[in-house]
Amino acid sequence: MRYGQKALLPDPGTFPDEKTLAAFVLGKLDQWFHIEEQVPGRYWTGEETRIDAVLRPRDPGGWHDEGPAFGVEFKSLAPNTSTGDRYGWVAQAVGYTHCQWKGYGRLGIFLCPSPLTWLLSRADEIATARQRQISPGVLEKERQRVREYGRRFGKEYSDAYVDREALLAHRRRLGELTYEEFTARADGYASADEREREHDLRTAEELTHLLGQLSVGELMPYEKIGWALMRSGTRLWSEHGGAAKVAYGLRPRIGSERRRR
Repeated sequence: MRYGQKALLPDPGTFPDEKTLAAFVLGKLDQWFHIEEQVPGRYWTGEETRIDAVLRPRDPGGWHDEGPAFGVEFKSLAPNTSTGDRYGWVAQAVGYTHCQWKGYGRLGIFLCPSPLTWLLSRADEIATARQRQISPGVLEKERQRVREYGRRFGKEYSDAYVDREALLAHRRRLGELTYEEFTARADGYASADEREREHDLRTAEELTHLLGQLSVGELMPYEKIGWALMRSGTRLWSEHGGAAKVAYGLRPRIGSERRRR
């Protein structure tokens, strides 16, 4: 799967606004790209707009495009951002692919962070939920419960007894199957958590391919490859690997065509 390569997701509240986020990311990318901020553009309807930044590789060698350039739009999304606001940002990016940008013409647009961060974050949380259930801290809470139960009836249980009873209670709790757990296992999943996580990752994969067809990609840091431009699940450039040899360019395509040399 495309998300087998783990995106490094920003912690909620790390960047209080788009300006702070943009300054941080553009500062990172400056060594590889010429950067022009607040580039003016015009929709096909004649309305004027601006994009946060347009980037051009300092070394254009290896890129599919002649004169490669792309637009970047930043958004600091709060954890409680509504679904409408998230996809309103996506709609803005799609609209930007039809704009004429001063000095550049039409551009492919990359969003930072990924508009699917909320889905990926939830998948990460689900992946660790089971581990949290069997953590030493949870087992210690069981021990405390056993001790308190004994003291309530005037008994002081030995450490060995407390450990044994706590472990038995812990195992019983983990072994209890809810309806969701039962149906998930019947469907071939290890747990209901794993089924939900797989659903989120598949949804994210489908959405990223859809956005790619609309010439919208993601600018995100990833494990092992660093900062990367991704579109439709394909790496176009990365901090550690440079420009990738791909069959299509940065600029928006028309219909289903693949823009080749």
